[in-house]
Amino acid sequence: MFRKTISPLWLVFFLLPQLSSAEDLATQKQSTEISPSSIEIEGDSLETLLDRKMKAKGNAILKKGNKTIKAEVIEYDEISEKLITTGNTNIDLESMSLRGSKLSLKLSDETGQMDDASFNFKHGDKQEKTIIKNGTVITKRSYDFRGDAKAIFFEGENKKRLQAGRITTCEADSNDWYLKSSNMEVNTKTDRANASNAVVEFKGLPVLYTPYINFSLNKNRKSGFLATTFGTTTKSGFDLQIPYYFNISPNMDATLTARYFGKRGPQADGEFRYLEENYSGKNQIQFMKHEEESGKDNRYLVKLEHQHKFNNGWSASYNYQKVSDDAYFSDLATMIQVTSVVNLPQRANINYAGDTWKFNALTEKYQTLTNASNSPYQRLPQLDLSGRKDFESYILDFKSQWAYFDRDEKFTYDSNTKATGSRLSITPSITVPFTKTYGYIKPKLSANVRSYNLNNSSIANKDIYTPIVSLDSGMYFDRTVNLLNQNFTNTLEPRLFYVYIPYKDQAALPNFDTGLSDLNMQTLFSENQYNGQDRINDANQLTASITSKFLDKNGKERLSGIVAQRYYFADRKIFGSDLDAKKANSDIFMGGTARLANSLNLDAMFQYDPTSSKLLRSTLSSRYNPEPGKMLNLSYRMIDNVSDNTQDLKVFNAAGQWPLGNRFYSIARYNYDLKTSQTIEILGGVEYDGGCWVARTVFDRISLPTSPQPNYTLFVQLELNGLGAIGSDANKLNNFLYRNVPGVRNVNQIPDVNRQANFN
Repeated sequence: MFRKTISPLWLVFFLLPQLSSAEDLATQKQSTEISPSSIEIEGDSLETLLDRKMKAKGNAILKKGNKTIKAEVIEYDEISEKLITTGNTNIDLESMSLRGSKLSLKLSDETGQMDDASFNFKHGDKQEKTIIKNGTVITKRSYDFRGDAKAIFFEGENKKRLQAGRITTCEADSNDWYLKSSNMEVNTKTDRANASNAVVEFKGLPVLYTPYINFSLNKNRKSGFLATTFGTTTKSGFDLQIPYYFNISPNMDATLTARYFGKRGPQADGEFRYLEENYSGKNQIQFMKHEEESGKDNRYLVKLEHQHKFNNGWSASYNYQKVSDDAYFSDLATMIQVTSVVNLPQRANINYAGDTWKFNALTEKYQTLTNASNSPYQRLPQLDLSGRKDFESYILDFKSQWAYFDRDEKFTYDSNTKATGSRLSITPSITVPFTKTYGYIKPKLSANVRSYNLNNSSIANKDIYTPIVSLDSGMYFDRTVNLLNQNFTNTLEPRLFYVYIPYKDQAALPNFDTGLSDLNMQTLFSENQYNGQDRINDANQLTASITSKFLDKNGKERLSGIVAQRYYFADRKIFGSDLDAKKANSDIFMGGTARLANSLNLDAMFQYDPTSSKLLRSTLSSRYNPEPGKMLNLSYRMIDNVSDNTQDLKVFNAAGQWPLGNRFYSIARYNYDLKTSQTIEILGGVEYDGGCWVARTVFDRISLPTSPQPNYTLFVQLELNGLGAIGSDANKLNNFLYRNVPGVRNVNQIPDVNRQANFN
């Protein structure tokens, strides 16, 4: 093998007597360091032609900077800086490699042509990897895109134009899909490709035509049309969306979507997003000039969100949402979590968070999409100030809130809900904890002071003071036990929580924001069972619980169980008819968890009434997730509310994802109401993993509380990896699946080693 380096000094060498043979020329050593502009040429034989040309034959290689060109024969002209190759030719660039039958290239301006070319495009340092799993050899390719063309024209640094070219992300032995174009431009600096008169062919059939397309070769954002999406629902009919994406800056973008409903007509949908170091936001506007199904004009949605972080612990945000009419979501939305929206927030706040003090100023209104008179109160404004200071032997805590509550004037209110006005609430407290490794005692003394200044009420002003005393205590015991030939740490943790609150008559006070919390394992250990500031229950009660856990040698909890009950030493007066105020003790609450294996989780929770010997509530759930792409959730929930039968509930839910073999994956959910013997929701879907593409179909049937007829939705999507999705909107479909089947992964989110295992 002979090698020659051509550098700026080469011109000097030409002035000297020429060496007598190619071997002498190849063995000459230059004393200067090779510069990036130098050219290295080597081959089995080297020739000098007319004192200006070099010709390498057999395993010929030419190198300049990050370019490496290999061919059977390479001719290089020093004066014109032009090279010509014959035979199989390869060019290796930083992010692209090309192969062709011959090449003509001018190195000075990087212009030229390669015929019968093919190429691989890779992003970053992607290396071919070989993985062995269960005896199966899995090779991960070393490129992102590949393609070919009748000819590739080099049109300057980093710019190439493909004549009659095509491009794909499929493996070398697969031609499942291609993007074909008569004229395609590739920029290896921006990693973008532009194609005109482009056709996407899938399995040899054209599935999409576009006069122009611009896409990323490395998943970077770029302005241009996104994939057109379509679907259908029973309420709106055919749904077609054509989005255009604006890449305004690296931290700012916008999407404008032209949308058409088969039963309702055209709609414009715009979204603007921005993200800076100290602030971010998202704004969305939808507008429909005339809605054909209902005959309504000028239907719109406005949604404005912003978060801002200032210096020294200060921050602010706003969230403003408004629609043109109360039926907007029920008519035009396709997702159940949107159609069930009743109150749209319109709020702004300012926050401060320091080491000791926290402050929040809030103004909040709602657009209520029902005619109900129990719409939320407006807070115009609400001010919160709280502080906490931990000293060596005690803790001081302070909470306060002042708010002015007003009403939406479009509703008519009864005497119990028409009151407006201001409320001041102050709650200071002191806690003196005694903590040891084997247990703790935390006595706490606090007082709640409330002051009302009211309108439209039988009382104009009212002040009320309520002292609160509580004592929380617990102990820790542990031992080592052997189960199934493994050592576990078994803990026993008893806990007692006592609360005393004297009775205060609050019947005449308005209820601006307060509701009775459900009694459960968490609220058993709270001082006040009401949330909000308008009610504080009287209490002379003790909550007792005992928890036991089994921890493995790594400290991971494998089994745990808890039993808790509250004991009342006096009848409760403030609850009135809300609860059985004369019970001597509460229901018994029991819960348990099991982590029998890293992939299997079991959870259970029960509420048992010892007075009636009746199980009032139970929740059973299991989750089996042995590996990505394999997941099964089963749950049963029962509520037997003896005080309000309309809230009774018995629901069974099954959801999961599982590979079926031969590249197929199943996704399903079944939600059934055992009490009414009715199906709430059925979801079924199939995904096919084509390696470089994924096809998915999802069908959903859901019973809507606002309609006697169920709503049917069909999603059909073909995702061409690296290019985009054709069919249903990808974000909408993903959000839909995540809501219905928690933990689900689409095929492209499953690791390659698990995907390959499902190929057979």
